[in-house]
Amino acid sequence: MSLVKLIIDPDTCVGYGECVAVDPEAVELTADGCARATIANLDAARADQICAACPVGAITLHAA
Repeated sequence: MSLVKLIIDPDTCVGYGECVAVDPEAVELTADGCARATIANLDAARADQICAACPVGAITLHAA
């Protein structure tokens, strides 16, 4: 199993919350409406689903 880290660009995130809908244990919306990863390292397949859910491309993946 390979692990990756979610990187969420706060300048691109507009707070749609699609990432949270996909995996509410791994991502949350902050008070200012920006997504924030709550788990440091995720299984790559799980992270791919979260990344793909973002309609504005604010989430990228980096090797853990």
